[in-house]
Amino acid sequence: MFRFIVRFFFHNRKRTYQAILTLTLALVIYIATILLVRGYASNISGMATTIQPSNFLLLVENGKSLSESRINQEVYSFLEEYSITTPNVEVILPQIYLPVLVKGETGESRLTHLRLLNFTTFEHFQHHSYTYPVSEPGDNELIMGQHMKSQLTSGVGAQIQIEIENLYVNSSFTTSFIGNYTVKNIIESGHEYDIEILGSIEYFQFNVTLDYYSIIELRVLDTREIETIKEEILDEFNFLEIIEEKQTQNFINYATEEVIQTLTLLQILFFVLMLISITYSIYTLVKESEEEIFILRSIGSTNTQIVVLFMMQALFIGVISAVLSLIVGYLAVSGIVASVSAFIGLPFLALRIDLQLIGVIFLFSVSLSLVSGIYPAINAAKIRVIKEEL
Repeated sequence: MFRFIVRFFFHNRKRTYQAILTLTLALVIYIATILLVRGYASNISGMATTIQPSNFLLLVENGKSLSESRINQEVYSFLEEYSITTPNVEVILPQIYLPVLVKGETGESRLTHLRLLNFTTFEHFQHHSYTYPVSEPGDNELIMGQHMKSQLTSGVGAQIQIEIENLYVNSSFTTSFIGNYTVKNIIESGHEYDIEILGSIEYFQFNVTLDYYSIIELRVLDTREIETIKEEILDEFNFLEIIEEKQTQNFINYATEEVIQTLTLLQILFFVLMLISITYSIYTLVKESEEEIFILRSIGSTNTQIVVLFMMQALFIGVISAVLSLIVGYLAVSGIVASVSAFIGLPFLALRIDLQLIGVIFLFSVSLSLVSGIYPAINAAKIRVIKEEL
């Protein structure tokens, strides 16, 4: 049976090659998009690191995420005294970082994080762009990131609801929280902050008192002293982990993923067109293979065997298209980038196909080809041995 499937695959080369070419083209476009976006993002992130080294340190509980971390008041008191004796540490910014569900006026809801902080100190770290001049949010007021605003369609003045299902208070007590707040401002350029909501650590009122901080940020004036500062803090509190913040790089990574997701929506539309085209190719292949199907029927082939025959045909198309697209896509993009770089002096792009991309391509290709083969295969199984005489 397998030998017959292979022979049948090459029986009508025109239609088979047409289906392979169509699917390969779609996958090459997808691969080219991913490689170019990732390549340029990697370059920009690398340049940002070289041009402006990070002078921000983030203190969290060792092995914990930002929202799981618990830092007690003793650490904050030590850092205040430490900043006096170490002028190189300019600012200390304690924050509470909580996973929340935000609901807008239109009923839309999104999972995000609520970052509670002191805004005067926050703006001393880095200046951000706001819809209105920034000031500390008061009671029942919040500042929303521009990305969150677009998702909830909630601008300045809108009412939003915040829900926290499990609010950690201490090791023996958790509670829940629901509150309604007014959007006071929109942060329009804050790197990772534009996907969060921000509130005042002084004015935000919970139904319980939280006696911890999630994270503490430090700003170091002279980056050459960062390793020394790390050692001195960790000698005092070995349960902490100190991370060098890469806010520019974080934003580039986030923006890259957003671009890829947006382009993926366009690619999905393209894949739908490819799906129709491949389905038509395989359906035409079925109509042009009626004689072979009659022969199979005459030697006792069942409906299931006929369906398997054409589904295997579709599977072969998917596998071959995946392999060709990876080879052609990588070589084509590499060649184009190298040529353009040589002519107009663009910087070198590191183009890399990883295992994740290979897996996605094979998944797309095989799934798309199999779905395309279902309808033609079922129609092939309906063809009868005896044709009506006209």
